[in-house]
Amino acid sequence: MFSTMHGNQLSKSTNQLSNDPQIATLINKHGARKFWAAVKAQGLEPQDVDGSHHMNHADYVTVHPKVPEAAADNIRNHRIKTWEDLRQSRLRDVEMCMENLSDDDVRRYWKCEKGVNPVDPRKDLPPVDQLGGMEKFNQMQAAHHAQVKAEQTRKATQLGLDFLMDKKKRDDADAKVAAFEKRIADYKKAQADENKARVAASQKKFEKRQQDAARAAQARAAWEDETEAALWERFSGANSRRTIRYSPDTLSAKLEANKQKRLSAFLQAREIEEATLQRIEDRRIREERRLEQRRLDNEEKVAMQRAESQANFQHRQVVIYARTKEWVDNKLSEHAKYKDKCAKARDDYKNLLKERSKFTRDTRDKFEKLTNQNKEKLANQRGASDAALLARHAAADERREELAKMKLKCDNDIYSYTEIKHHTFGELGRRRNAELKRRADAKQQAMIYDLAERQAKMLAQSASAFDLRKARQQISKESLTFQDNANEGFLKIQSEPDENKVIATMNALGFDMPKLPEKDDDIEEDDKPKAAF
Repeated sequence: MFSTMHGNQLSKSTNQLSNDPQIATLINKHGARKFWAAVKAQGLEPQDVDGSHHMNHADYVTVHPKVPEAAADNIRNHRIKTWEDLRQSRLRDVEMCMENLSDDDVRRYWKCEKGVNPVDPRKDLPPVDQLGGMEKFNQMQAAHHAQVKAEQTRKATQLGLDFLMDKKKRDDADAKVAAFEKRIADYKKAQADENKARVAASQKKFEKRQQDAARAAQARAAWEDETEAALWERFSGANSRRTIRYSPDTLSAKLEANKQKRLSAFLQAREIEEATLQRIEDRRIREERRLEQRRLDNEEKVAMQRAESQANFQHRQVVIYARTKEWVDNKLSEHAKYKDKCAKARDDYKNLLKERSKFTRDTRDKFEKLTNQNKEKLANQRGASDAALLARHAAADERREELAKMKLKCDNDIYSYTEIKHHTFGELGRRRNAELKRRADAKQQAMIYDLAERQAKMLAQSASAFDLRKARQQISKESLTFQDNANEGFLKIQSEPDENKVIATMNALGFDMPKLPEKDDDIEEDDKPKAAF
């Protein structure tokens, strides 16, 4: 396989191939580097795609001088067309390969040389940071360092903002406390005046309630006198009515009336019971009579059915006997007919066998005679055909000997046959086999480079992961140290009201003092904080 490490030869070949419009289009579209990488990926050499090379050019295609002149032009034209079709097929394969090649594939195929060679990490592999996937790994590592640094800055900024916010909150709290105390004093004064007015109003309401209570007591006394008089009047009427209702004469009259009522009810109930008993007795007598009559009717009906059943049984026995006698007679008659029929069938079968045997013997003799005639005829024809075939074989042997003297093969002379078989199709197969071997070697070499790059990337990632763990440990150590110093400084800041000393402490920690955002002066009146009282 040609080597792409010699730039002068490659530039010369590129300039030479640029004269071909088809190759120039591919180089302009994809670039010369990708074009040569695709050529290697397909197992081709520069002369395989160069139409002006002596292997493909029409001026350099020759045939054996002993080939007949009538066939020489056809063989030359056929060979020229075959090499051009092969070159066009290879260019189509190269174009399709370029469509699917990535930059990494181009780099790997660019380094492929003849055969399959071992990988030199110093010369054949690119730097680790340029391998596929390492950009994301480096970006992730840088993002982690930036995140840790941003977290430290955020903590420091938050410390300063917390101090400023606490200071601002203390100032706002002092102002709110003063305003609250003033509001409380005003509120207490207003509440005292309100309590004083409320006491005066309560005194007036108390005097009014005293007057209303006196008037209500006087109205209550008058109502009680009227109610007591009405009750005494009702008590007197009730006593008079009670004396009349519970006197001995009234009670005796009521008891006598109740006794007469109970006696009449008893007499009426006895009459009803006697009538019911009489009705039940009459019904019992009627039912006994009806049951007796029914029993007599059933006995008479059973006797009639028994006599009728006996008569039917006797009649059935007579009918069965008659039908059995008739069936026996019919069976005997049918059996006699069957015996006659069987005897007649046996006689007919014997006669039929005799006739069939005679007919079969005549037919067999006839066809045996015809078969013998046909066999004799076919034997005569086969003898004539064999004689003709032997004659043709003899004539073919004579022609073969004559053609052997003329050195002809497949109706062609041996030189034309050799040119077509070995110098055209044989050369085509040889070129294809070499191309396939170089293609397999290039593919295997590219896979070896890919595996080597992956292994180098894994080793680099392992080393970076170890460095990253050490960096994380160092960062954690520095973060803990910084956090302790920051906590100590924050305690000092919390106990230090002087802002200048707080700024000095923040600068000593390595951070700038942040500033609170300025308050917007355009806040509407409704959005301002309202007082609690």
